Amino acid sequence: VITYEQREEFARRALANIHMRMGEVTNLVVRLGPVEEGIEQEEPVDRVVLDLPEPWRLVPLVPRVLRPGGILLSYVPTIIQAQQLVEALHRDRHWALVETFETLMRPWNIEGPSVRPFHRMVAHTGFITTARRVVPEGDAPAPRLPAADPERPA
Repeated sequence: VITYEQREEFARRALANIHMRMGEVTNLVVRLGPVEEGIEQEEPVDRVVLDLPEPWRLVPLVPRVLRPGGILLSYVPTIIQAQQLVEALHRDRHWALVETFETLMRPWNIEGPSVRPFHRMVAHTGFITTARRVVPEGDAPAPRLPAADPERPA
């Protein structure tokens, strides 16, 4: 898992939360700085999860690191942001199966025979968009071969 955080304070807080809930995590790398400046240097990955105010800015960059068949998932708090992301995904030939879902937390009161949603609800909603990375027709995927092992005969 590779995560980017622009503010060191937020990165420290996130790591503290992870360690508190999960203990030591050996497969986590935290990078400080804008994801836009570092994502292209990463090794190929199977999933990309974005929690950014303008995820559509990364649509042209993500296919360079996300393997064909991989999944992009983005969370945004407003439908206008989700719309802009979906439009950017549809303009780019590297994406298919684009879907957006609204998430809503609605507490319920369950007490004996009384089963109903709470009368008052302070709701928080968000939008999750997913897309599958594809190889555009006519494009051959760039092979990503492992580095040769000098100790192993060919």
